[in-house]
Formats: sequence, structure tokens, C-alpha cells
Amino acid sequence: MRTDDGPRRAAAGRPAGPQPAKRQAILEAAVAVFLREGYTRAGVDVIADRARVSKQTVYNHFGDKERLFLAAVDGERERVAAGFAPASPFAEDDEADVRTALTAFGHRVLDVLLDERASALRRLVIAEVARHPALRPACAEGEPQQLVKYLAEMLGRRTDRGELDVPAPASAAQQFVALVVQQGLYQSMYGTRPIAAVDATAICEKAADLIVRAYRT
Repeated sequence: MRTDDGPRRAAAGRPAGPQPAKRQAILEAAVAVFLREGYTRAGVDVIADRARVSKQTVYNHFGDKERLFLAAVDGERERVAAGFAPASPFAEDDEADVRTALTAFGHRVLDVLLDERASALRRLVIAEVARHPALRPACAEGEPQQLVKYLAEMLGRRTDRGELDVPAPASAAQQFVALVVQQGLYQSMYGTRPIAAVDATAICEKAADLIVRAYRT
């Protein structure tokens, strides 16, 4: 049975403001339904049933299906990036030589890029945006910014220790991540097939070599 968080519950003394757990349940349901049905066929009523809320609750949180879809895409990106937010990001990388650390980081980028659910949603965005131009903001993915930030910090520490000379760590990090992402998308056919371990390593090692050659002291 579906639940509701509308005015009746507020009158009963429950909070009428945002409810993060319910919002997250709607987003989880939306991703599942959009991936199964596609954007056009996915119904807000079906999403509401799966999330065990009323249809009006979905509209109260997101306004319409378009904004729900965009929020679902953003939520997937945040979910994947959340695995890269430890208290001390990749401290173990500081113990390895630069090339080894960059190669290991490249593998992490590929893990994020090829996450099965995120890859499927990325393909859905590409398939639907021509018919629904309002979905274009969902295409503006760029490089995973959380990963760029962590790598820039690592390159900054390497520069401070004299192992590299990177005058603009954020720019160098963006270049590295962009290269790994581009090759990862190409070789996986946008996440529709796995990348062989030897090929994944080759992608990461080549990107690492470019950074080391460009910024070695």
C-alpha cells in the first residue's frame, strides 16, 4: 500500500518539509523504471507505485517527469562518486611511485565510468535527448569532478615533494581523467561490453605515461 506525505499527515503533526528518505526512494524507483521503460514510456504513476508513495508526492518533490529524470541522472552520478570520498582520499597512492599511483587511479576512474547502472542511464540520456531537447542538461556530464578533485590533490602533493612539476594540478587532473574516460567509453562501446583487464591496464598506463612525461622534474 502506498503512503502519502501530503497535507493530511502534516496536520497530524508530522513534518511537512523535505523528507530525504522518501525523496531517495522516489529517485531509486525512477532509475529502475526509466531504465526498464525508457523516458517516454515511463509513467509517474508506475514510479510512485514502486516507491510506495502517491503520485502527488512525486510531483510535490520534483514537479514533473522531466525534472524527476534530471534529478535521477544527478543522483546516479552522486551515488557513483560517493565511493571516492574517504576521509583521506587515496592515501595509499602516496606510497607508490608516480606512474604506479596514476595507473591505479586510472583503474578507479574506469570503475566509476563503467558502473553498470550509471552506464545504462548514460545510454538512455543519449537515446532520448534528440526527441526531448529539455533533457540536454543531463548530457553535461564532463569528467567526474570528484575524481578530478582528488587527483589534483594528489598531483599537488607530488609537486610539493619534488616528484613532479605540475603548475596547474586541476588542469592536469582533468586532462588525465578525460583521456581515461574517452578511451574507456570507446573500448566499452559506452558500457555495453566489459573491457578486458589487459586493455584497461593499457588505457591507464598510457594516460599515466603522458602525465609523467609532461610534468617530470
